Amino acid sequence: MHGRYGFPMPPVQTKALPVSPMFVGVVAGCMCINIAVLVWVLFKHPLLNCDFRGLWSFAEFARQRPVGQIYQAAALRAFQLQLYPGFRSFFPFQYPPSFLLAISPLGDFNFAVAQSIWTVAGLVTLIAAGWMFFAPELRCFAILALLASPACLLNGAAGETGYFTAALLLAGFALLQTRPVSAGIFFGLLTLKPQLGVLIPFALLARGELRAIISATLTALALAAVSCLVFPARLWADWPRALLVYQGQYSAAAQNGDVTLAGDLRRLGAAAGAAWGLQALIGLAGAAAVFLVFRRGPYRLAVAALFAGAGFCAPHAYAYDTIPLTAAILILQPQSAILVSLCVASYLAPYLLLTGADNWFAYAFPEILLFLGIIYLALIPEGPSHIRHEPVPAAKPCPK
Repeated sequence: MHGRYGFPMPPVQTKALPVSPMFVGVVAGCMCINIAVLVWVLFKHPLLNCDFRGLWSFAEFARQRPVGQIYQAAALRAFQLQLYPGFRSFFPFQYPPSFLLAISPLGDFNFAVAQSIWTVAGLVTLIAAGWMFFAPELRCFAILALLASPACLLNGAAGETGYFTAALLLAGFALLQTRPVSAGIFFGLLTLKPQLGVLIPFALLARGELRAIISATLTALALAAVSCLVFPARLWADWPRALLVYQGQYSAAAQNGDVTLAGDLRRLGAAAGAAWGLQALIGLAGAAAVFLVFRRGPYRLAVAALFAGAGFCAPHAYAYDTIPLTAAILILQPQSAILVSLCVASYLAPYLLLTGADNWFAYAFPEILLFLGIIYLALIPEGPSHIRHEPVPAAKPCPK
């Protein structure tokens, strides 16, 4: 199989390079911590702040109440109080109407069964996508690193969507070079949580991946069309209005766990206007850098850059959404002390949410520095093969 530039298309990682011993030790330590936490949860049954309560309540609301009211905060909150007596918080429905298509089957099960199905399905999907993404010689360690990541632990504890969104990104870029139509389907499915795919259009445009663009667009339109058949079409008009209100509330609260630059700046005391202005600038700069690196750089490092930038460039993202950052680290496989330190800091940062340092959670800063380092390595004119991770193109394209 040959690609559009005339050289063989191996998996995203061409060969197993020496992984930094420091990073291997970090992964081993994190796996031990994750196992210890799992054992503690199984025996102690602590009351965790489980976001899956929100997902299950959305599915139940769609089954028991007029679904056209799901973006009405008062109606949804009253319903959640009925489901969870004494519940003092609120899970707003911020997703597009098509998201209800994916989670509505959960309403057919009780909470415990639905959460088990959700978690197991997410883990299986993530492992399968990692199997597709990584070459055989790196595959086992890579999947272990994904599962050991603090972001993975947080996602499992919260019952969030991170396993599925990470799997869609991994599968899409694993197939983009050889099966662009299939890759586009995965990217189109990511519109169920669209803020995590803001950099993908720039990557596809830079590479001229017309088939993937068409496939992704048709997939997204098909999801929207089916949602209009199953649910009231006016939900698509209600969604952006509700989203603006909820986003303003989140911004004002400066919530812990937000991995965007705006979230970091708000927690450090910056004004909302200044924080969001800088967020917009860094998002545009990140998109331009991703476009450039997909245009001129090696594919693998371009993918690593996109994974590293997906969190801080998104208008809204949390620590459990950053599982793909582990894939970026494994593609890069840094050997220099600076890059290893940035990788370790970015990998471990979500653990701060489990400590008293959660008010000082600053994820975007090491991630931005790592992103800049990957961009630099991808665009340098010359570099050792262990840095560029790309075979030399053939002199002439292979005949089709």
